[in-house]
Order: sequence, then structure tokens, then C-alpha cells
Amino acid sequence: MWSAWEPVRLFFVEHSVWVSFIAVVLCLAVRDIKALRYATLIALFYVLGVLNSDFIRAADPDKIYRYIYWAFSDIVFMAIIAYWAVKDKMYLWQSILAQIIIIPAPLLQFFRLVDRHFMDLSYSTYLYPTVIPMVNVATLCLAFVPVFTFWKLMQDRKEARLAREHSLTETTS
Repeated sequence: MWSAWEPVRLFFVEHSVWVSFIAVVLCLAVRDIKALRYATLIALFYVLGVLNSDFIRAADPDKIYRYIYWAFSDIVFMAIIAYWAVKDKMYLWQSILAQIIIIPAPLLQFFRLVDRHFMDLSYSTYLYPTVIPMVNVATLCLAFVPVFTFWKLMQDRKEARLAREHSLTETTS
């Protein structure tokens, strides 16, 4: 089953760690500590995911505990960003959006566990490979939003400065 999103999904599956590092570097470049904290957490979770993915699959041949592990990982991520938002160490809007984006992931992990292993059904067969990559891509893309916001702010300031300079030259002539 091929979709128009397949090339995008494959890009992020193959390059998600490097894309997360780009988000970290861009947040460093714009000196946005709150955005950097989120981007670094994203990068850390992607690196951990890549490093332990094969181990989790090999240690769980019955395909039961991996869903619990991945759901727990998502819940830990959500708890960290919620805590940071409450402590004003991360943008509140970014934390809220990230949690809205991420909440389907642990729910789907548990649904998959029940669907495939306890009830021997296959309702999650099409949902799972579609929703989980979308959640991962959206969560990673959210790390870039503060960088684009910063760029837009710089553009607006430049336009305002040019408008002021233009109005000053008109009043003096």
C-alpha cells in the first residue's frame, strides 16, 4: 500500500536523528534556550530509540513488551515536557502542542497490544504503521517552529526599521 506520504515517511525514518540534530544546531544558532531544550530532548529520544530499537525487538520475540516499553517512553517524554512547561523552561504552547500530537502514540501502543496479542484481532494493522510515523514526524517538525518564528520576527523587525528609515527620509526632504 503506497501513499503520497511514503517518501516523506521514509526520509524521516532514515534521517530522523540527523534532522533532530539540525533542529538542535538551529536552536543554538538563534540562541533560544527554551526551544533548544525541546530540540535536545527530541534528539536524545531519537538517538535512544535508534540505539535500543534492535535490542528491544530481539529481547521481545513475542512482541508484547515492546509496546509497553514504547508507550512508557512516550509517557516519559510527555511528562518531561509538561514539567518543563510548568517550570517555564520550555514554551507552554510548544509543550501543549507536543502533548496533543504525542497522545495518540501511547494509546495506539496499548491498543496494538490488546488488539494483536490479547484479542488476536488485526484492527491496528493499518492504523499503527500510519499514525506512529505521523506522530514522530510532527513531533520532530515542532522542534523547528521556534526557529521559523525567530526568523519571521527578524524579518518583521527589518521591515519596521526600513519603514522608519523611509518615513524619516520623506519628512526631511
